[in-house]
Amino acid sequence: MNGKKALKVAGSILLGLLFLWLAFKEVEFSEVIESTRGMSWLWILPFALVTLGAHYIRALRWEMLFTNKEKVPARTTLFTGVMFGYLVNIPLPRVGEVARPVYVAKQVDESSSKIIGTIVLERIVDVIGMLLLMVFVVVFLIADPQVLSRLFGIDITNSETQIDLIFSFITYGGITLAVVGILYWLFRKAGEQTEGKVADFVHKIQKIIRTFVDGVLAIQELKNWPLFIFHSLLIWIFYISMTYIGFFMFDMQGEFGLGFTEATVLTVVSAVGIAIPTPGGIGTYHLFITKALFIFYAVPEATGLAYATIAHATTILLVLVVSPALLAIDKFVVIKNEGNN
Repeated sequence: MNGKKALKVAGSILLGLLFLWLAFKEVEFSEVIESTRGMSWLWILPFALVTLGAHYIRALRWEMLFTNKEKVPARTTLFTGVMFGYLVNIPLPRVGEVARPVYVAKQVDESSSKIIGTIVLERIVDVIGMLLLMVFVVVFLIADPQVLSRLFGIDITNSETQIDLIFSFITYGGITLAVVGILYWLFRKAGEQTEGKVADFVHKIQKIIRTFVDGVLAIQELKNWPLFIFHSLLIWIFYISMTYIGFFMFDMQGEFGLGFTEATVLTVVSAVGIAIPTPGGIGTYHLFITKALFIFYAVPEATGLAYATIAHATTILLVLVVSPALLAIDKFVVIKNEGNN
């Protein structure tokens, strides 16, 4: 690992520890332990099964984006790739998004950049889905700006804050477009050269970009749109179900009246927290879930933090156990297929 990567890893770990400290700083650790003593551990099994189900559905949806029918990976390989990506994300946030397509590309002898393009497309679909769900939650399930302001620490009812947010979006969007435009112009000029090392390098980059764009544009060749949309909806339903099942561990559905609607709100909140690049969502998930349970539904922070800790630990442990097993199984299947051929 070079110095730059090591610095990024150290930064993400420190960021995770900061959020973890913020989550625990106002709660006695003994209270969190006490909250776990009365929990129903049997609910961890359905929680784990639903979690794996969500990951498997993600693999099924990913399969639909492979347009070269001669190089469509086996579902075992795709599922392994999804889990391997989550495994890499634990120590190296966001690197798993690259490790996943690179692993699958090696298994089917396909261009890594093209498969990375399908991951970008998948993430665009996920972001659109999250934004739509977020709008639904804010408008129909919360509908109280003061509550949202308390959760995120900014007064979103203030006109100056709203203007600052809009101005920030426009500024960063403009900078991004400008950088892309300049890079496009530079590569176009450099690509007009037909000889030399610079021209060779640019042509290689252009080839990588073209295959990457082919992956992103795979959406144009999608044959079964209803099934793709169904899989996308099913992933979110499984995520919400994970949150809902977690309530039963601590009897929050009975004591605080939390149901599927509340699980939907918490799923959106956790998605925002996990978007912050910390190792495996450590710290951010704990803080966002704990605060959301307390602010929205008056769940004591010790109970909320116990819930967040157990749920998060289960998902991490699941990845640590299942991913190596799937890697071994997938390797065995590949070797067996090669032997038959």
